[in-house]
Amino acid sequence: MFRVLVPFFMTLASTFVFAPSASAATSYASDECSSSGNAYCFVMHYNSRGEQTWYSVSSCFVANESIPNHYGYSPNGVALVRYVFGYGLISGNYNTCRLGNSGEGLELKNNAASASNGECSANNRVYYSSGYSGISQAFLPNCGDYWPSENLVSSMKNENASHERY
Repeated sequence: MFRVLVPFFMTLASTFVFAPSASAATSYASDECSSSGNAYCFVMHYNSRGEQTWYSVSSCFVANESIPNHYGYSPNGVALVRYVFGYGLISGNYNTCRLGNSGEGLELKNNAASASNGECSANNRVYYSSGYSGISQAFLPNCGDYWPSENLVSSMKNENASHERY
């Protein structure tokens, strides 16, 4: 019986000793848009839209693909890519993805307050839950224009877990 237990405990101990730390294998992405200069993207803003400006002057997350979990993903089962808000992601548009405002570097999941759709032909829908489920809100295309941004409905503000491009 001792021979069976020793290899088991040695294997268990080596798993804990040689496992990489989570922080060492984590990277952060604020941009998942393949559009040149991010001119045609779906944008999720950290702050609500201003009533006078109709823009959200805050950090944002840009994409032109569906994202089933705003937490992030693991491309290889070891590394983790976390989605976060960033700034300066849309060239030539001063009022979108602003530097010096709140949200920079914070995680996307359950932290968005508004969105705008600068794509030309694709709708985007934000969902309450991961995996495109739960209550949702649609954002129609504006073809390169991020004005006006729309606030998420009250039941979804800071409760966003996925979005789908269709």
